[in-house]
Amino acid sequence: MKNFKKIAAAAVLAALAGAASAKTIIKVASVAPARSSWDVDQRTISADWARITGGEVELQFMNSDSMGGEGGVIKKLNSVRPGQKPPIGGAVFTSLGIDSFSPESHIMTLCVPLMFKNQEEVNAVLDQFIPEMQRPLEAKGYKVLGFFNIGWCYFFTKSPARTPADLRKQRLTVGGNTSPMLANAFKAAGYLTMDVPADKLLQSMKTPGGVEGVFTIPMYGYAAQYYKTLTNILNIPLCPVMVTFVISKAEWDAIPDKFKPELLESIKKAERKFIVAQQKNDLEYMKRCESGGASVLNLTPDEQKVWNDEFADKARYMYDPKTPVADKDLYERITAFLKKFRGE
Repeated sequence: MKNFKKIAAAAVLAALAGAASAKTIIKVASVAPARSSWDVDQRTISADWARITGGEVELQFMNSDSMGGEGGVIKKLNSVRPGQKPPIGGAVFTSLGIDSFSPESHIMTLCVPLMFKNQEEVNAVLDQFIPEMQRPLEAKGYKVLGFFNIGWCYFFTKSPARTPADLRKQRLTVGGNTSPMLANAFKAAGYLTMDVPADKLLQSMKTPGGVEGVFTIPMYGYAAQYYKTLTNILNIPLCPVMVTFVISKAEWDAIPDKFKPELLESIKKAERKFIVAQQKNDLEYMKRCESGGASVLNLTPDEQKVWNDEFADKARYMYDPKTPVADKDLYERITAFLKKFRGE
């Protein structure tokens, strides 16, 4: 009897050990600001995946800043030594991060200022063009789980910038070390630019001769406290900021197929929720910045037209061969699609 109990106990322990060893933990670096609504949504996705798989698959989201920003994340997606598993298995990138990771995706084409008028247009373009933009990522050995926008960029500046002429007087960082071509495109269009690493940006803003303007989503402007130094927010939504959630194909293939449809649906559910909420989030974080002392600059229709004309004229620098941020062919196809979508 005692032997039977020992054998049974050993079997239970072996089963538990086997279950533990079967658990898949996927480490994912993310640009989501800590404690933001985006961060909360990620934790919801992680809980959903654990529930769907009965605890077999766990997503562990980690902040990209602790890895040296998106450039550091790209390095950690690769093995340190041949045959060794990379330090992380996935990432949530912004437009700039994906552009650096996979320039062949031409994701920055979606960031040409004032190309889109509203979220409805963004959604329509994504429905039409996402498949071709995802293919380069898949060719690199990654599964694209999500591809959506998390908000719209606005200019945060030290001095009010009601006109393009006002903005040209201020030193801007628009891509930093992550996307020097974007800075070059702005420079070619007549703006002053500075390349400043993300972890040095706040310090530069507070230093004489440092950064005087950035364009970013209000969530970042508030979370990083840019608004305390760059106290003027130009109330023009310039362009959507795209986010791409990828995990390595090796990590995806290790997940049992029976779980995959529901796992993907959990991501799509979070996307739909976030897209609906993001415009509200932009306004909410703008109000938080305003409550903290920033000024929101609302323009007259004539002032707005000056900005529209400015960026319509300067868009060519985004796809100029000397400053190739956007892809000219894709840009022309998107603008043609938008004209048809608007009934122009």
